[in-house]
Amino acid sequence: MTTPTSVRAVVLRRRPDGLPRTDDVTVTVTDLPERGVEDVLLGVADLSLDPYLRSTLAGTHLDDPAVAIGGVVPGRSVARVLASDDPTVPVGTWVVAETGWRSHAVVPARAVRPVSVPTGVRPSAALGALGMPGLTAYAAIERHLRPGRGETVVVSAATGGVGAVAGALARARGARTVAITGSSAKADDALGLGYDAAVVRGEDGWTGALRRACPERVDCYLHMGDQATLDGVLAQLSLGARVSLCGLMDQYNGAGRTTLPAGTIMAARAQVHGMVVHDHGDLEPAFVDAVGALLRTGGLRLHEERHRGLESAGAAFARLMAGHNRGKVVVEVDPDPR
Repeated sequence: MTTPTSVRAVVLRRRPDGLPRTDDVTVTVTDLPERGVEDVLLGVADLSLDPYLRSTLAGTHLDDPAVAIGGVVPGRSVARVLASDDPTVPVGTWVVAETGWRSHAVVPARAVRPVSVPTGVRPSAALGALGMPGLTAYAAIERHLRPGRGETVVVSAATGGVGAVAGALARARGARTVAITGSSAKADDALGLGYDAAVVRGEDGWTGALRRACPERVDCYLHMGDQATLDGVLAQLSLGARVSLCGLMDQYNGAGRTTLPAGTIMAARAQVHGMVVHDHGDLEPAFVDAVGALLRTGGLRLHEERHRGLESAGAAFARLMAGHNRGKVVVEVDPDPR
């Protein structure tokens, strides 16, 4: 394989103000960094776009430092090893790595992990169902919500990278699953993924539709939506309900701080948990086994929205943060990186 001399990269032009815009970022060409003996050169195939990046770009993320203006947007990818001196990561290996939004990257060999997905499943599943979004869903279901057979689990952003996996895991435990989505098309997607019912948030009377979909009230709620969705669901909690706060989409986009109705939570004797996926790395082996089994048996179907070319990343991210995506968002940078 020939070594490229330049790298295309997506850099931050300005910090998003409210909803991200396509021109908040731009594609530039830079020299390829020199590779050390402990590094590998990667060619990026598929790039993961994730909502948490909005707070990273703003400098408000819990853990990640702010991206400097002119800095490469961070991100995780499936990539092919193009050059390596490490026998444990030979040339040609497909890996998952933190490459940023780039066509090629030089990273430490110790910082990559081989792609491992069931036969017949796209390697990009390692960025979604078998990646960080999937682990987030697994930790929320298994540690925070713990749904029992016959209980009702409500999932907002139900067809995205986290939501689709969470719904499948809840159904595997015998729970009844109700999706909250942002459009009727997404509601159809949710039913196709196996949800028992779907409600479109924001429509007139949507909380009444949720009540009809949850006649025994809501036992478990995985929140990744806005304040109005949170308020609407919490008003319908059952006694002893469990809530996992996994994503605060409107807060990411610059809205006021999300608030919780203390009286409602107290009356329901509810447990409310904050989800930070980095706290749950110990679940990785069990998560991979459980979600891998669902993918193999058809209990979980890979649901992706794919965009072509690194140049599409800015528009794809804006679409994601506006809630217009249909599934886990992946940018196909190069199907055959060299």
